[in-house]
Amino acid sequence: MSLAGDNTKTIISLGFGAVLALMFMLVFIALEQMQALNNSISSLVEETNAKTAAANTMRDAIRLRAISLKTMRLTADPFERDEEHLRFLGYAGPYSRARELLISKKMDAREIKIHRKLSEFALRAQPDNEYAAELLLKGVPEKEIDAAMQVAAASQVQLLKLLDELVNLEQENAETAIDMSAAHYQETRHKMFALAVIALLFAIVIAWLVIHRIAEKNRRISYQASHDVLTGLINRREFERHLEYLIGLATSDGREHALLYMDLDRFKIINDSCGHLAGDEFLRQLAIVMKSKLRKSDILARLGGDEFGILLMDCPLGKAADIGEELRSTVEDFHFFWDGRTFTAGASVGIVAVRSDEMNPAAVLSTADTACYMAKEAGRNRVNIAATNDKDIIRHRGEVNTISRIKDALEQDRFCLYYQPVVPVRQEQSLSPRVEILVRMIAADGTLVQPGSFIPSAERYNLMAAIDHWVVLHAIDWLEARRSDAGLPVFMINLSGQSLSDGPLLNSIVDKLSASAVSPGQLCFEITETAAVSNLSSAIEFMEAMKDLGCQFALDDFGSGLSSFTYLKRLPVDYLKIDGSFVREIADDLISRAMVKSINDIGHVMGKQTIAEFVENPAILEQVRMLGVDYAQGYGIARPQPLDDAVISDPAFLHSEAGQRRAW
Repeated sequence: MSLAGDNTKTIISLGFGAVLALMFMLVFIALEQMQALNNSISSLVEETNAKTAAANTMRDAIRLRAISLKTMRLTADPFERDEEHLRFLGYAGPYSRARELLISKKMDAREIKIHRKLSEFALRAQPDNEYAAELLLKGVPEKEIDAAMQVAAASQVQLLKLLDELVNLEQENAETAIDMSAAHYQETRHKMFALAVIALLFAIVIAWLVIHRIAEKNRRISYQASHDVLTGLINRREFERHLEYLIGLATSDGREHALLYMDLDRFKIINDSCGHLAGDEFLRQLAIVMKSKLRKSDILARLGGDEFGILLMDCPLGKAADIGEELRSTVEDFHFFWDGRTFTAGASVGIVAVRSDEMNPAAVLSTADTACYMAKEAGRNRVNIAATNDKDIIRHRGEVNTISRIKDALEQDRFCLYYQPVVPVRQEQSLSPRVEILVRMIAADGTLVQPGSFIPSAERYNLMAAIDHWVVLHAIDWLEARRSDAGLPVFMINLSGQSLSDGPLLNSIVDKLSASAVSPGQLCFEITETAAVSNLSSAIEFMEAMKDLGCQFALDDFGSGLSSFTYLKRLPVDYLKIDGSFVREIADDLISRAMVKSINDIGHVMGKQTIAEFVENPAILEQVRMLGVDYAQGYGIARPQPLDDAVISDPAFLHSEAGQRRAW
């Protein structure tokens, strides 16, 4: 066996060597012949183009002289006639130069004959034309001029005929030479063909020796390219090919099929508890069990990780739902034994119909994937049927697109900071200026995206910590760049609930402040009451670490929760921002006024300053002032403005009195 293998290798090596030698010989001869042919054709084209261009130049000169002569005949103004006469004389130069160029080229007998005739006619035509021009300049009787013009025109016609004959002759010569080159090319091709046949025979012999091995290897490669190595099921690429085929069937004959997208629940527990070997074995066994529950015409695929796809041919949506539920139940009932332990899992299944109106495989698969995600969101281990126009599906897709844009904006630094003044309510108060820092996203086309269009999606998909990180660091950079300016305001910066438990963000802020000249007292972090209560221990730990540095804290939207006062004693905040839903109705609603008064009074008793949000008009501001609230903020005082455009010396940026006068 080994000897046969060695002999095969030797034969293959020798055969390929001979084929390569023949191919090199073939290429060498071909290149040599082609080079000679190209040189010949290039010279021919250059020669022919030069002759044709010269003939055309001569013909154009004769035509222009004829036109110039007629123009002189029609022009009554003597000055214009003299000017035209100069042009008439000037056309003789291009004619003479082109004629000299033609004579300098190699010519055959017919070309020489035509050139001789041209010379003879030119000798007769030139005096005729110049005589007619001279009569036109002298202003002789019309009859005499007409006779001279007729003679000159006849001479020009003869010259043009000869020049047309010359151009045609040059084209004929070019075609003859190309035919000769083509014959030479055919001869070269025959030689090359003979060598190629010999090389082909050697290649056939070699191919016969290796074709079985190559075919076997290709079968293995094809299988590996279309199947999952772990489970033996088809992979995502092959699954998408089958899906495209089913869509074609549905489009051509109206048949209805279904796609199931399955994502295992609690599979991570097996991997984390027993390792990936156990997880792999679980998937292998589960694939066998699921395949046994399907028809022979159904297609089961592993799409990646713990995700599976099932294509159900000729299956209405209702029947597909039953099959999906049966598969979910099968997964739930499957018990996996490993190392003396028993594990179970669940499955979230998304189902979508494959009909004639679903022309895009990517859209069908995306819809099923999203339906599966919605099943997980609804509590996991359940079946969810959806269509491409499902509102929840559309919302989810919109959020996914928004998340993609947020990630791009973070990578490309496409955010900007805005500010909104937070001003003392009573003019007699001597409180330091402060502004709330807000963030806007800059879209790829340069337009500004408001927070309401991307913050909810960022919170839902855990991107708020990254956005908060960008905002805090850039706010510190802004203060650092203007540290020499007097009277810089305190920056009130919003932090999400996700950021409160983000250790890297805490470390990053500490490192940034340590490396800069910005005083920590210039930073006041705002956290919402809901975020603080839902992450109470993390919130307290984060706040205490920041307050040890000298930073301040404000509890945002205070009063919106059910247990506001219960947790207030435990949170080390400096400010209470009274929820805007109470403030905006304070002038017209007694209950809202009582709520604001209660929050303000308790805040002051606990030594905290209060801030009223959503102060939108003078009536609200007056009520806030009467209740003794410390600060006010809202569109009635100032709208958010770009931070980079802020002027430190602008009273509206730093001083409450000017800010209030400016608002109303």
